Amino acid sequence: MTGRHALTHPTGTRAAGTANTRSPLAGTPLTGTMALLRHAVRLDRWKLLPWLLVIGIFPTVSYSVYGSLFSTPLEAKALQLSLGTNPAFSLLFGPATDLGTAAGFTAWRVQMFGMFFAALMAVFTVTRHTRAAEESGRAELLDSGVVGRHARLASAVVLAWLASAAVTVLVGLALMVAGSPPAPAFALGSAFGGMGLAFAGVAAVTAQLGSSGRTANTLAATVLGVSYLLRGLGDTLDDSQWLLWTSPMGWAEKIRPASENELRPLLLLLAAALALAVLAAWLESRRDFGMGLIAPRGGPARGRLGTWGLTARLNRGAFLTWAVVFVALGSVYGLVATTMSGIFRDNPFVRQMIAFRLATEEQLLFAFVEVLLLVLAFIGGVFGIQVILRFHTEEDEGRAEWLLSEPMSRLSYVVPTIVLAALGPAVGMAAGSAALATSARLAGSELDTAKVVFQGVAEVPALWLAAAVALFLVGLAPRARAGAWLLLVYWLLLTMFGPVLKAPDWLLSTSPFHVVPNVMESSPDWLPVGWTLLLSAVLLVAGLAGYRRRDLLSR
Repeated sequence: MTGRHALTHPTGTRAAGTANTRSPLAGTPLTGTMALLRHAVRLDRWKLLPWLLVIGIFPTVSYSVYGSLFSTPLEAKALQLSLGTNPAFSLLFGPATDLGTAAGFTAWRVQMFGMFFAALMAVFTVTRHTRAAEESGRAELLDSGVVGRHARLASAVVLAWLASAAVTVLVGLALMVAGSPPAPAFALGSAFGGMGLAFAGVAAVTAQLGSSGRTANTLAATVLGVSYLLRGLGDTLDDSQWLLWTSPMGWAEKIRPASENELRPLLLLLAAALALAVLAAWLESRRDFGMGLIAPRGGPARGRLGTWGLTARLNRGAFLTWAVVFVALGSVYGLVATTMSGIFRDNPFVRQMIAFRLATEEQLLFAFVEVLLLVLAFIGGVFGIQVILRFHTEEDEGRAEWLLSEPMSRLSYVVPTIVLAALGPAVGMAAGSAALATSARLAGSELDTAKVVFQGVAEVPALWLAAAVALFLVGLAPRARAGAWLLLVYWLLLTMFGPVLKAPDWLLSTSPFHVVPNVMESSPDWLPVGWTLLLSAVLLVAGLAGYRRRDLLSR
């Protein structure tokens, strides 16, 4: 391979006789960055809009309902004292530093989710215009023009930075319209935007390491998961505040919206973003076009894998990665679950909010375990959707056309993917639930392992519905397949925040995760789960019918 730069014109050569209208970047490795940035904005404006709306507007909802959640300021202060003495809530949501104000409550309730989604937005944006563009062949066409060697990378990173800045401004302005003072509003927006800045740099580096867009995204998501875990351990373990300085999420938390409004950690996030972008450019100059620094494993010269073997091989790395995620998170959650008995015993408000007025301490503890399993379930939903959309990637990149040119029906081609999308999340939930129960018992808890695993498995139909929605869209409206992600985010926000924000029951029931019964009840209501399974089957059949009848996408 000759390398990508043999195809580019980094000097920005212009035709003889043309006007001298060279931009300041002309004749540099960044030649053409602005033109590519304008092109990227046109391509991504509708893809970024849902991210901006979800991340930017949801804090306003939390802020607006604050007055209806607490009858007196003392009730809010009592909740803050209780949460401050228990590490479990700090692990999930961060420390509750100022629940006596609407701005402080909003910051505690949404900051971790907002930072997480802002980071994912930046990661997907950068990967889409760097590594994924090389996979699809679009980058080769762009790089054959008058552009510098780092122009495409720079335009992708700047686009992610602009989107992150838009999140900051949108959160700040929306909260101010809702009545928040400017300082906490823009401090919370800065925490979100700062995470986007930093993880745009992370994605720029992983795009040089991985040889596929999926690998690059997985590496960046792994860094994000480790950052979340380090931040959580820094907030929960004794004498471990120093851990907050080891990860971008810890730096963003140090802004402390509403309590301190300290913007100096934002400078650290900005410095990390710039340093990572420079590192990515250096790595880009040391790899071949279309290849990552981590070379993919080659397949056998001859083989008869069949569709089942090929599907398993394509998803092998993802399965191993997700298995580690389920077991690791389950183990950590099991350790913190044992700390809940004290807070349930001492605080009537939390007893009502988390335990739904259950009577015994065992039931109260199990109610919190339900919340932890719910987090694992949403991760399982991501897993199932990823498997289905990976199947569509084969079509989008032209490889499915070659496979289907053989004497093979489309049904035979898609069924292995459906089976893996169903089994993978189910096995992951069972393993994560077992890891949670085992680590809790090792820490001295009396949790019933069988019941914990049963509760985790009860979440599986909701995971199947998420995968079925993705297959339905791939089959009937493949260009709208991103709707599967949006629906999962809607379910997440509604299930996690709807009860606290006093959403009506009919609205809560639109989330399949909300209707999963508590297996500790004397007579759990399994009818909603049955409806979830039925809806999954209907979407599955409709998606298969649509896929069999529609044309393959033309590149």
